[in-house]
Amino acid sequence: MALLTLYPRLSTLALFTVLCLIWKLTTYLSFRQKSKGLPLPPSPASEPILGHLRIIPSSNPEYYYQALSKSLNSDILSFNVLGQPIIVLNSVRSATDLLDKRGANYSDRPRFVLFEVMGWGMTLTFLRTGPKFKMHRKVLQKTFQKSSVVQYRPLQEKETRVLLEGIMRSPGDWEMLLRRFATAIVMGIGFGVVIESDKDPFIQMAVDASYALGHGGAPAGTLVDFFPFVKNLPDWLVRDRSLKFARDWRWAIRQIHEAPYGAGEKQSTETSLVQTLLGDRQKKIDAGEPEEMTIEDIKGAAGAVYAAGQDTTWSTLVVFVLNMVLYPEVQDKAQKTIDSVIEPGRLPTFADRPNLPYIDYIVQETLRWCPVSPVGVPHRSIQDDVYNGFFIPAGSFIYANARAMTHDEDTYLNPDTFDPDRYIPQSAGGRGEPFPKGQFGFGRRICVGQHLAEASVWIVVASLLSVVRVERWRDEVTGLEEIPTVEVTNGLTSHPKAFRCRMVPREDRLAALR
Repeated sequence: MALLTLYPRLSTLALFTVLCLIWKLTTYLSFRQKSKGLPLPPSPASEPILGHLRIIPSSNPEYYYQALSKSLNSDILSFNVLGQPIIVLNSVRSATDLLDKRGANYSDRPRFVLFEVMGWGMTLTFLRTGPKFKMHRKVLQKTFQKSSVVQYRPLQEKETRVLLEGIMRSPGDWEMLLRRFATAIVMGIGFGVVIESDKDPFIQMAVDASYALGHGGAPAGTLVDFFPFVKNLPDWLVRDRSLKFARDWRWAIRQIHEAPYGAGEKQSTETSLVQTLLGDRQKKIDAGEPEEMTIEDIKGAAGAVYAAGQDTTWSTLVVFVLNMVLYPEVQDKAQKTIDSVIEPGRLPTFADRPNLPYIDYIVQETLRWCPVSPVGVPHRSIQDDVYNGFFIPAGSFIYANARAMTHDEDTYLNPDTFDPDRYIPQSAGGRGEPFPKGQFGFGRRICVGQHLAEASVWIVVASLLSVVRVERWRDEVTGLEEIPTVEVTNGLTSHPKAFRCRMVPREDRLAALR
């Protein structure tokens, strides 16, 4: 009887094993035929069937990719997860060669099933290549191209003053106030909405969306991304942390699609992104022409601006504050530079930027030291390709490891050290190391808001250092200084975990705020 009970199980196991072997053999023969004998890029040892599923870390894989790239002496790596080929680019050279120069073949995206569960709609970041992607990118590029963002400087300077006044009133709330600044910029530009107070509901929406973005797992790297049918199964059956998180936080992502759009729709500011898109859509309807952008498209564009715009700016500014705490000598030099250019009675403006190159160096070093999207959102290869003798199959997920690129020891001396001096030109006695590349992506998927983000970070860095001293937290009992531990979140965006510091007014410079 025991044998009869066991026999069906053995038969099922044998059948499963045979099917797996057939699948493996078919995949191997297909690969050999397509690759013409060329190898895939180097990879670590894998497991049968699972491939590298249990080998790639689920948290902050950028560090693993960087270390493996060094140990295998290859700037391009390959992985296989349940039959899905994954390529990781760890150098600016390889990313430029493939994602920039061969952009037509690498402009697609995988299907992001987890983000579908989380509530992302027609959002540029996640759109597959095609007419919709081209339309969304064209619309957002027009709004955020380098020549266009100059018009937003008065808003950035105004909101910077509001930020500083808030820090003077409540220095312990500096992190929330930075969030307010970033939110006010995107709400003003994207939706024509003014953030009136520190308690504005859009600030809390930004906090909620940031948490969802920063803790949802790597894009296209979760169980449901490889097995889409899993998204329809209950939590008690699947027990996958990422899927449960996506379901639990779906409301936060849907909220940033619906609420900013709804607020922008009610505004009369014709220059805001939402009003411009709604106006263009109505003109086409009135003329009897087919509409290019549906309401869902406009909501998707609104969600992209709100989520990406405020979160990346806020995250970068938090990285800056952290490094002022860790490297007080950098702050000393920056404030001496500012004091030599800006008289005590005023704040820096964008007109001062040519005379403050060291502030530019600090901004670039902030972007380099901790890229807020360390492995980015993966591209997808459309056709088979060959690069440096390696075969890259069609349908591969392509990750550009910005962390490895911005910490490349062949490019940057002591890359883990925050050192703005590294950018001082050789003609001025410096090392002349290049500004970082990769933190905003590559090719046709490069971040359209990079110019606005850099400008926002610059004006806050210059203005904050002109009137505030960022100091380490000091224990009131022992008097000992607290040096923050550098830890970052894991998700679509990455930023330092909470740390404490003191914002101390520079009394001799406060006339600028009166």
